[in-house]
Amino acid sequence: MIEFWNLLKDDAAVKAVNDRIKGLSSLAPNTEALVIATAFRQQPRNLVIVKNNLYTAQQLFRKLTPLLQEDVLIFNVEESLRVEAIASTPTMYARQMETLADIVLNNKPRVIITHPTALVRYLPSVETFRRHIIELRNDQVIRMDQLKKLLIESGYRQASRVDQPLTFSMRGDVVDVFTIQENYPVRIEFFDDVIDSIRFFDMSSQRTIQPVKQIRIVPASTLIYDEDFEPVKQRIMKQFDRDKGKTDFSIELQGEVERDISYLENHLFEHYLYRYRCFFGDNAGILDYIDDPDIVLSTEEEIETNVRRTLNETSEYITEMFRAGRSLAYFSVYDDYHRLMARHNPYVMTLYPDFDHAITSSISQVFFPQLPLDKAMIQIGKLAENKKVILALGRTNRRLLEEELKKNRLDDKIEFMDEIFEEGFSYQEYTVLTAKELFGTVIKKGRYSRKFREAERLDDYQDLNEGDYVVHNHYGIGIYQGIVTREIRGNHRDYLRILYKNDDELLVPLEQFRLVRKFVGSEGVGIRVSKLGGETWKKTREKVEKDVNDIAARLLQLYADREQNIGYAFLPDDDQMREFEANFEYELTDDQKRAIAEVKRDMEKPKPMDRLLCGDVGFGKTEVAMIAAFKAVSNLKQVAYLCPTTILSRQHYNTFKERFKGFGVNIEIINRFVMESEQKRIIKEVKEGKVDILIGTHRLLSKDIEFKDLGLLIVDEEQRFGVEAKGKIKELKRTIDVLSLSATPIPRTLQLSLIGIMSLSQLDTPPLNRMPIQTYVVEKNQGFIKEVIQRELARGGQVFYLHNNVSTIYQVAAKLEIELPEARIAVAHGKMNREEIEDVMYRFVMGDYDILVCTTIIETGIDISNANTVIIDKADNFGLSQLYQIRGRVGRSDRIAYAYLMYDGRKQLSEVASKRLQSIKEFTELGSGYKIAMRDLTIRGAGDLLGEKQAGFINTVGMDLYLDMLQEAIEQQKGIVKKKEETGPKIGNVDGYIPERFAPEDYEKITLYQRIDKMKTRKELNALLEEINDRYGRLPNSVRLLFEKKRAEIMLGSRKFEALEELEKECRLILSPRFSQKVDGVRLFEKVMELSAGIRLRYTKNRITFLIPKRKNWIVTVNEVMNIAEKAERQKNEA
Repeated sequence: MIEFWNLLKDDAAVKAVNDRIKGLSSLAPNTEALVIATAFRQQPRNLVIVKNNLYTAQQLFRKLTPLLQEDVLIFNVEESLRVEAIASTPTMYARQMETLADIVLNNKPRVIITHPTALVRYLPSVETFRRHIIELRNDQVIRMDQLKKLLIESGYRQASRVDQPLTFSMRGDVVDVFTIQENYPVRIEFFDDVIDSIRFFDMSSQRTIQPVKQIRIVPASTLIYDEDFEPVKQRIMKQFDRDKGKTDFSIELQGEVERDISYLENHLFEHYLYRYRCFFGDNAGILDYIDDPDIVLSTEEEIETNVRRTLNETSEYITEMFRAGRSLAYFSVYDDYHRLMARHNPYVMTLYPDFDHAITSSISQVFFPQLPLDKAMIQIGKLAENKKVILALGRTNRRLLEEELKKNRLDDKIEFMDEIFEEGFSYQEYTVLTAKELFGTVIKKGRYSRKFREAERLDDYQDLNEGDYVVHNHYGIGIYQGIVTREIRGNHRDYLRILYKNDDELLVPLEQFRLVRKFVGSEGVGIRVSKLGGETWKKTREKVEKDVNDIAARLLQLYADREQNIGYAFLPDDDQMREFEANFEYELTDDQKRAIAEVKRDMEKPKPMDRLLCGDVGFGKTEVAMIAAFKAVSNLKQVAYLCPTTILSRQHYNTFKERFKGFGVNIEIINRFVMESEQKRIIKEVKEGKVDILIGTHRLLSKDIEFKDLGLLIVDEEQRFGVEAKGKIKELKRTIDVLSLSATPIPRTLQLSLIGIMSLSQLDTPPLNRMPIQTYVVEKNQGFIKEVIQRELARGGQVFYLHNNVSTIYQVAAKLEIELPEARIAVAHGKMNREEIEDVMYRFVMGDYDILVCTTIIETGIDISNANTVIIDKADNFGLSQLYQIRGRVGRSDRIAYAYLMYDGRKQLSEVASKRLQSIKEFTELGSGYKIAMRDLTIRGAGDLLGEKQAGFINTVGMDLYLDMLQEAIEQQKGIVKKKEETGPKIGNVDGYIPERFAPEDYEKITLYQRIDKMKTRKELNALLEEINDRYGRLPNSVRLLFEKKRAEIMLGSRKFEALEELEKECRLILSPRFSQKVDGVRLFEKVMELSAGIRLRYTKNRITFLIPKRKNWIVTVNEVMNIAEKAERQKNEA
């Protein structure tokens, strides 16, 4: 295997870096990465690369990661204190701590990439950082409350559950912590005041992965301090005394400062508090953490300019805040650059901006035309005549190329190496080609750790909070008031407390949780609380029952009609189909694989396919559609792809052309941007069968377009078409295969109800290497808006500015033009005619504009990978699903995307708006569309599928209850008899409950009851018991009794035991007549007497009856007796 550093070891630029020869010129980004990586591999030592800004530092890190793996680190901070204070990126902050921890814990050479602002930023001293590392080991004596105190002092935030770095949680005898240098969080279990075990666990399942003997927990904040806080407080107050006379807002300033001091003193380290770092007295910088570094600077002039700009912007921001009474007048936030360099006196290599006298690299860009594979082979053959050609490809592409090279007798002339380069290059006699040159794709192997991107669906009850509306099957809609534990006749029991009209209270035992659901209705719909014992709820239910019966009948009729239709059975996959699938540049998610298999299975049947594919924005619906299209074309059938807008049709056309390149498929587009003469040609060729795939708007459905042999229709967002278009689609469904795509999720319950009636596939998994959208809820501030736009434009991106008021939208655009004269700004809103909107959007897609000021017309559909910042003005006026879908317009590439939800600081936010904004902020992770799927979005999805009228019915009883009623109606009309519960009768008087210390959050308690209730066998129950022991530590007796109670119910559900009768002082366990005959009575009597002399046996009416005293933990005795009885049966059989 060729190593790249051996390939490039003689390059002049590499030698200059390693031999410390000054005079190296600025290098192209790809060359720079190759030179640095080669120099480091040849001479490993600490290399600090200072790029001129945050964006170029991130770009270099991305290029170096595949080359150097764990040996490259990045230390990034926000370049603007204003942005950091208002909207710091949690991921970036966690990465800062990860880099510092990596340097401190691992004493080995690294390449560390940074930028001017990060270079001069104040950090705690290395000694302070080390002293805040918490070292834990098995059998160590430490109290749980002691550990909690240490974690809070180190900057960790307490959460109900650990599902992100730099947090910890406590429950029972367990402390969970996610320290940033580990890939998994760690679970520390205590026995009294001794650490009993330490183990890594998985965030999704919360189950143990691997036990360890010891763990180091590194600091979670740069605001940690060693000294008593009093001196820090005095220094801050001294500055306040100097400043208070210089402002008209001294009272407000005092309030701000006192609040900040309180936060710092109590270790509540909010990001905006970073500016107080200068008062701590032990400040250091990133260079203090790195031993004997060689520093490679971007040009000295650029570094100094950017440092100056950072200092000026910081000074302006602090002055602005001080004038408003919101900040002290003075903060020394950054070190002096020249003093810093003089203090460390490292070796510095400065790159020269000109190429006249400087040393340069011989590594050059490679020019390779984009060609079909057969022609690419000819080009590779020509290259191989004069150069040594190396192909750096991933496994799939490599297999594909190896076959082609053999066919063309080039396999002995070409070498392969790992896919570690973003793009190819030439150097001396070598030419390296990558997927970029051969297939037009770029590898995305950024080290975006799973710890930052795991997203999971919420448990059904995880977002149930006090004050939420709930719906009880029998009593209607009430207000959830939390869980209460009550003691009745010596037995404790957990209850859901629900408040109804006139403050009537209902206590529902938690075992009956199935009767209660969170009420989910459309946002903005008024909810009426029911009256306990009233008739209104009963009448409402009757109306809804009639409606769901009608829908069930309609759906079943639709299914019956479709079963009568005759279509075309496509042939199974051939080699060409497999080659097309292998040519996909990304790895398919499991959901995509499942959806593709379902689509193919439908297409291979003789009945026409009618499948709906739902998936969040960017989750890979198009790839599924393209595979279906290729299957149709390879069966010599034509494909029509119907899009709701002209721009979308153009985007899909470009995507299809790129994906089908080299497979000889003729793809055309027809929309209003296509000239009339061109349209005539396309229509003629479609009729003649020369066009394989036709992509377009509703124009595709026009009478003048006749397909020679149409086999597949793909419809994007069918609900966005008019009545006439929908009617034509319905007609086509009778004879040809139809695949409909939708970004609106369908509720899981509805999917299950429609199994066997409607074909549904859903994509829930985000693609690899897609970054979550960093979402911030911020008070509107013009200076902040200007900075975040400048930051996006500086990295070559585009910005959506959403202002949903047509009367003032041009004023907003004009204001931005004054503040950002260099930016190209366009406006788009719903009162413009359709052609105008599409023209503006098209030019924005093509990069003619930098900023699009628009209304909610961008809510769906448009895919602009270069737009990675969206600013939403007056975000509190939008619904949750709208905010989610608007935010989904950005983050369509491998760059970090930003969404800023602005609200007017002078206006008091309503509780509903505040909750909504907080929700969307928390749903940062990918797949969040499915985290909030039980809210507004799925009601829209259910409405699209079942009809608008049904969305109204859903709002009267809540979606969960409505869908359960629908499922029941479908099953009744299908004649399905519900299977009887396998578990036995419910047991009442057991002192089983979940204490608050064991599970502090209501949703945890409900989920535990829910999961225990679902268990059908003892094996399942034992597995759950093992999991709960793993997650929570040793079970208290009250929780153990819940499991014992369920165990008894499961056993009573078998045919062996007839009943368990509960009396006041005893209970009667009655064996069935058949089982009574099967047991060895003598052994049974002996073993039961050994267990307890207080148990009596009777034999009446062919049944053995045990009379068991109801002492403490009597249910445990019942289970032991049942186990003895089963054992006695086995012993008799063996005898």
